[in-house]
Amino acid sequence: MDDKEFAWNILWNDFIDVIKINVVSGAYTFLKTPDAVQDHSDIFTFFESSENLSQVYANDLAEYKAFLARKSIITNVFESPRNTKNYRRYINGEYHWVTMEFIRPADFSLQNPLVIFTQKLADEKICNENTAVRELNFNFYKILEVDLFFDTFSIVKVKDGEVPQGESAKKFLSQWLIEAMENGIVHEDDRDVFKRMTEVDYMRRYFLERRGNLRIRYRRKSRGEFRWVVFEAIPAPDFTLQNQNIMIYIRDIEDEYAEQMKKQKSLEKISFEDSLTGLQNRTAYNQTVQSLAKLSTGTCGVIFSDLNGLKYMNDNFGHAAGDKYLKSFSDFLKKSFRATSCYRIGGDEFITIIQDSTKEEFKQRTEAFINSVEALKDTSVSIGSAFGVLPASLEDLVSEAEQKMYAAKAKYHAEHPEVVRK
Repeated sequence: MDDKEFAWNILWNDFIDVIKINVVSGAYTFLKTPDAVQDHSDIFTFFESSENLSQVYANDLAEYKAFLARKSIITNVFESPRNTKNYRRYINGEYHWVTMEFIRPADFSLQNPLVIFTQKLADEKICNENTAVRELNFNFYKILEVDLFFDTFSIVKVKDGEVPQGESAKKFLSQWLIEAMENGIVHEDDRDVFKRMTEVDYMRRYFLERRGNLRIRYRRKSRGEFRWVVFEAIPAPDFTLQNQNIMIYIRDIEDEYAEQMKKQKSLEKISFEDSLTGLQNRTAYNQTVQSLAKLSTGTCGVIFSDLNGLKYMNDNFGHAAGDKYLKSFSDFLKKSFRATSCYRIGGDEFITIIQDSTKEEFKQRTEAFINSVEALKDTSVSIGSAFGVLPASLEDLVSEAEQKMYAAKAKYHAEHPEVVRK
């Protein structure tokens, strides 16, 4: 093999694929491709196909599709002999930066509109720099330079087609933000806070008092769906009454906020859920007591349940059997009531709280529950209940239900002397 052939083979191996394309008709021929490619009527259909687009990283998809659109390709190759674009593509199990390029031969013309399209792995340095820039660009919806004194702004970056056109480009900042709310870009539940904190007079006072950066978290409509974003206004270091320059950034935080909420809910679950039974725990019960103490209207019913024979079960069959006994009754409680209304407040003590029912409805539910418990096999429960109209104390109702439960338990032990009392 001579040096020329050797060099050619090395260069050829650098390419992921090479395609000869007629940019007018769309006819194409793969000169090199690593994978089997489905047949398409023309190259534009191939570029737009799901099997091709599914390999492109989501943040790069819009630019990728724009670069490979029929009109863009034809315009670009007639204007320049080489056109390139970097993007991320899924290759061998992970995303890599890829450079795609249209190369126009010397004899290219309208009568001979053949070009070569190539794709190859991009340089690592370019990869790292492009990743940072692309991610920054993708996450920011809006970047504005603002002069609060004159209520004016200049656009550094805006996406989603929000760039004012023509005469509308002369809008004041306050007018633009108000129109964003009126056009439904801001979620209706967040509009009051957004309107109050983005008023120009409010921002002026905020920064003149040297409070630092102004941050607002709200839901913003983008491409037909609401996503969590953060609006951040940052004053110039020399911000004064005469120099009211600030920068405004609106950044997408949907994914990180969702992850944050997931972690928070996980912590709440650990904090308020009984690990054995999955019911609400004593901490959650105490919080409910405090919440109900603040209510002045409504009703509250309490059902106090105590498992009979848990000590007997633990002593004679082991704690694993006792845990199974507890879990079995807890599952029954969840089927009978909402799990968030049921609390395990002690080893074998359970409280169910029913709000905003009539006294008669509560009585019927309690009786139905007692009847269904009595029908259970291998499970015995002592039950007491109490009903009150708020602002009656939940603790008083629980105490009343507990006394009735103890009366039921005394009757049970009188009938079952073989079961050791706890």
